[in-house]
Amino acid sequence: MKKIALLFNLNRYQYEYETEFDSELTIDSIYNVLSKQYEIKKIEADKEFKWIDKLIQYKPDLVFNICEGYYGPAREAVYGAILEQFRYNYSGPDSTNLLMCHNKFLVKNLLKDYIDCPKGYSVCDKDDLESLTNIQYPVIVKLNSEGSSMGMDEKSIVHSYGELKKQVLYLLDKYDRNILVEEYIEGQDFSMIYVEGIGALGPCVVNCTSEFYDYEMKTVKDDTVDIKVVDGEFDSLKNIVSVIAKRLDIKGYAKIDFRKKDDKFYLIEVNSQVSFHPTGEFITCAKTDGYSFDDIISFIVEKALTNNKKKNSIGYMVIDNDR
Repeated sequence: MKKIALLFNLNRYQYEYETEFDSELTIDSIYNVLSKQYEIKKIEADKEFKWIDKLIQYKPDLVFNICEGYYGPAREAVYGAILEQFRYNYSGPDSTNLLMCHNKFLVKNLLKDYIDCPKGYSVCDKDDLESLTNIQYPVIVKLNSEGSSMGMDEKSIVHSYGELKKQVLYLLDKYDRNILVEEYIEGQDFSMIYVEGIGALGPCVVNCTSEFYDYEMKTVKDDTVDIKVVDGEFDSLKNIVSVIAKRLDIKGYAKIDFRKKDDKFYLIEVNSQVSFHPTGEFITCAKTDGYSFDDIISFIVEKALTNNKKKNSIGYMVIDNDR
């Protein structure tokens, strides 16, 4: 019987950085599916990296990696990179995908020649604000390398340079990391997923009471959010997802978020590490195309087990000299 190590960060709801971590419900749901076919061991990726010794002792055939990490723009990628150093095969995106997709500004600049992306600006310190005195409003201000809408609320959408400066300085002071300022697209939120070996699945839509799916909606008011499948033909959106997956050479899977305005789908972000919450966006998108939670988890593992080791991406692919 194949041995699977389920490697995770547990959300104990004590610190803001745990927002990205998985709940016991998600972890147990994955465990219950995989335990039907494999020997499986839960290993929490602790901050002190004692998990490495546990992994070495267990000697898994595959690591089901859902780790998010604790701090910094490379926090997701560090687990993939360590697993590669020990030559463990693991599921999901590789370390290159995880590092690259965690940088929203970089990803959109790589893709803007091929799909619709909001115009954006990177702010690394307060001096960079001087170059943004003549931009068009409204814009949205967010952390460039964070998920779960961390640091985002109703003040994130700004309509003047004064509001922009105040919000940027607030985020720089609180989080001390790069800020993304980009054109605000008013419209409906759509999510799609890509699964290597299947392709583009979805979409689902997120309905909530705030102007966008912000931090409060993803945490304290998550029970008020309605994530649902969408009926209709979405071939054009699936084609966009296929372009993104091919250009970024996505391995394993990804969740891609869009906003629809005037019949155009604008890329908001590419999430290489995803949440497998049974009622979350990733699983809801899979259900749109007829895949159950059990189906998609089993497929991801079966696909990963076909490789003796992780096949690394090249990060960015230019195809047929078409740039």
